[in-house]
This record gives sequence, structure tokens and C-alpha cells, in this order.
Amino acid sequence: MYYKLPFDFGRILEGHDAEPSYNMGENIAQHIQLLITTKLGENRYDPAYGNEIWNVEFENSLTDSQWEDLFRQSVVNSIRAYEPRLTNATASIHAELVEKVWPIKDYTEVKKKVTVVVRAILTDSGEKFSFKTELFLSPMSVD
Repeated sequence: MYYKLPFDFGRILEGHDAEPSYNMGENIAQHIQLLITTKLGENRYDPAYGNEIWNVEFENSLTDSQWEDLFRQSVVNSIRAYEPRLTNATASIHAELVEKVWPIKDYTEVKKKVTVVVRAILTDSGEKFSFKTELFLSPMSVD
């Protein structure tokens, strides 16, 4: 049984079961999002669960290409290890710097915007599966 995220804890505290989710694609997408945004070691029950990119988020010795390749490989490895409902998973990563100007506060914020695209095959049905998300990393302010 798969559950919908976020959990409705009010419902659980009232003695009801958590609301199940029957949309497998949505559930897989939520799990991939969790895999991507969890730092290795953050899950106390399985330190290998997550994405190693968070360990090198501010690493200056990596080129952009190396960073994107490390991120891509970590996403693929996590999916292969923790998402048995998918096979033949591939990922593409594209990072770019984006600026947000705050005229009232008189400063510019620069962030790394990362687009993650995952393509795979559903194990049970052989259907194509795709997932896309965008993350904003490394806040930096410029006065």
C-alpha cells in the first residue's frame, strides 16, 4: 500500500488510517523527490538512502560538468537501489545561475537552479515513466 504525502497527521491522531494513494506514478514521483532532496546519512535507519550531491553542494574543486555528472549518477544510483517499481532509469541534470533582484531591499540574490529529469520504465507494466523537478540551491546575495 502506498500513502499520499504529506500525511494528514490530524486524521491519524483522531484514530483514522492515513489516506492511501492509488496513483502509482504520483507516488513514484514523490519518492524520487524525497531521494533527491535527502542528504546521505540523513536517514538514521539507512545511511545510504539519499543523494550524495548534498555533500559537495559548495565544493569549489568540481567543474560544473563534474558536479552535474555526480548529481546525475547519484540520482540514478538512488533510484536503482530504492525504487524497485522502475527499471532502466536515466537522469539528466541541467544547472544554471539565476538572479532575483529585490529592489526594495536593494540587493540581488543569485541561486543555482537545477533541473532534474528522470526517465524510466515501470517494472510491472512496461509503461514509460518520466519525472521532472527544479531545485534552487546555494543562496548567495550580492549588494
